[in-house]
Amino acid sequence: MNTRVLDLLGTGASLGGVALSHKVLGSVWQRVTGNPPPSKNPDPDEAWAAIIVWAVVTGLVGTVIKVAISRKVAQLEGKPQASSRSEV
Repeated sequence: MNTRVLDLLGTGASLGGVALSHKVLGSVWQRVTGNPPPSKNPDPDEAWAAIIVWAVVTGLVGTVIKVAISRKVAQLEGKPQASSRSEV
């Protein structure tokens, strides 16, 4: 498949995956806490702990999705993936 097409599909998949995960996480947050996620809650009394937990969870999940999709696109393009382990 064309590299440009794979890059565009990868970008679209990343955006869609992150958007979907944000919706799912927001729904779970609402169910667990009884409040909307801090990013959509204009309440100035929102606890900073909740804001930080929300930021960490959504950031972590979003990053994992982006990296997984990037790796899959690289694999489909036949690009070698760099190893994070050092060979001693």
